[in-house]
Amino acid sequence: MDTTSPRSFSLTELLGSVRRCLEHSFPAHYWVRAEVSDLRRGGVQAHGYLELLEKGQRGEVVARVRATIWASTYNEIERSFQRSGVGQLSSGMSILALVGVVYHEQYGLSLNIIDIDPRYSLGEIARLRLETIARLRKEGLYDLNKELSLPTPLQRLAIISSPSAAGYGDFIRQLYDNAFGVVFYTALFQAQMQGEHTTDSVISALGRVLEQEEHFDAVVIIRGGGAVSELRAFDDYRLCEVCAQFPLPIISGIGHERDESVLDLIANRSLKTPTAVAAFLIESQASLLAELQELSKSLPQLLQTLSLGRGQMLHTLMARLRIAPQRLFEQEQRRNTNLYSKLLVSAKGFLHEARHVLARDTQRIPSALRYRLREEKYSLEQSIAPLSAALNHVREREETRLAHYEQSIRLAHPDTILRRGFSIISSQGKILTSASAITPESPLELRFHDGTVMATATERK
Repeated sequence: MDTTSPRSFSLTELLGSVRRCLEHSFPAHYWVRAEVSDLRRGGVQAHGYLELLEKGQRGEVVARVRATIWASTYNEIERSFQRSGVGQLSSGMSILALVGVVYHEQYGLSLNIIDIDPRYSLGEIARLRLETIARLRKEGLYDLNKELSLPTPLQRLAIISSPSAAGYGDFIRQLYDNAFGVVFYTALFQAQMQGEHTTDSVISALGRVLEQEEHFDAVVIIRGGGAVSELRAFDDYRLCEVCAQFPLPIISGIGHERDESVLDLIANRSLKTPTAVAAFLIESQASLLAELQELSKSLPQLLQTLSLGRGQMLHTLMARLRIAPQRLFEQEQRRNTNLYSKLLVSAKGFLHEARHVLARDTQRIPSALRYRLREEKYSLEQSIAPLSAALNHVREREETRLAHYEQSIRLAHPDTILRRGFSIISSQGKILTSASAITPESPLELRFHDGTVMATATERK
C-alpha cells in the first residue's frame, strides 16, 4: 500500500488560486441586466450593498449574486437618475449595470457596480406597464371597475394613504373646510405609498376595507407626487387586478402630473392630485345639494296638487269597492269549479296509464333477468379463458430471463475471464490499468487462472 500523503493546499491557497483565475479570465467590465434586491446603504461612508437577481418566466429566482456600489459611485448614479426622472435606485427595479467581477477569499464572489444606465430602467418601467395593460384587457378586467355606478350621495369614503403624506393632509383639509358645507365621513386605512413594499401594503389595506364594505360608498387612493420609479407599484398587475375587481368604485389621485399609472387607467374615476379628488367629491355633493334645494322650493305646490288629485281618486275607489268583492268572489267560485272538474279527469287518466305500465313491466321482469344472467355468465367465461395461457407465458418469459442473467454472471466472473487468456497485473498491492503507471524496476505481480508470477519491469514502450 502507498503510505505517502497526497499533495494538499491550505484554504487560503486554494481560494487565492480561484481569485487569480477569475481576475485573469474576467479582467474587463461588463454590462449586465438584472433586478435589484435587498438594497441598503451602510457604513460610515454609506456604501451601497445589494443583491442582483434574474427571475424565470414564473417569477422564480434563477440567478443571484451580491453586489457593491462605492459611496462616490452611488452618489453619481443617484444624480443621474434624478436628472433622467427615474427617481431613486430601489429594490425591485430592473437595471442595466456596468460591473466588474470581484472575488475575495473571505467574502466570496461579488460584483462591483461602476455605472447604471437610467434609460434602460425607464424603458423597463414602460414595458412592464404595457404588459400589465395588455394582460388586464385580455382577462376582461380593464373596464370592470368603471362599470360600477358612483352612489348618490357620495359621502362615506374609505381612504388608502399614508397619514404622513402631504397629499393626504391637503385632501382632508380641503374636504372638510369646503365652502358649500357638504358633509363627508372618512376612514383612513394606512398603507405604505412608496418603496418596494407599496404593492403589498395597498393590497392589504384594500383587504381591510373589504371586511367593512357595507360602511362605504367608494375607496379613495391618494398620495403626493414623486419620480417615475415611485409609480411602479401602481403599475403592478397584482394591485391593478385587485382594484379592477373591487366591489366598490375606486377613485385615484396618485399625484403625478406627467404620467398616468395603470391604476389611474382602470379606476372608476382618476384625477391628477389628491386636491383634485377632493374638489371632484365636493362639486358632486354641492350639485346634488343645489338640486335638492330647488326641489324643496316646489314641494308645497306639488303637495297641494297631489292632495286634490288624491281626494278625487279616493271617491272613485270607494264607489268601486262596494261591488268589487262580490264580483271577485263569483269569478273565483267559477274558476274553482272548472279546476275541480279538470282534476278528476286528469287523475282517472293518470291512474289508468299507471296500471297499464305496471302490468307490462311485471310481465317482462322474469325474461329480462334470465337474459341478463346468461350475458354475465358468458362474460365471466370469456374473462377466465385467457388467464391460464397468460400465466404460462409470464412463467416461461421469467425463466428465460433468469437463465440469461445466470449465463451473464458466469461469463463476467474473474476466473472465467482469466481462463480466456487474460491476466491481472498489480504492483505493491495496487491493480494497474495503464502502462503509464509502471516505471522501470517496478516489481510486478501477474495473476493467471492457475497461479501467480512475480516479475520486474525493465522498459516501457
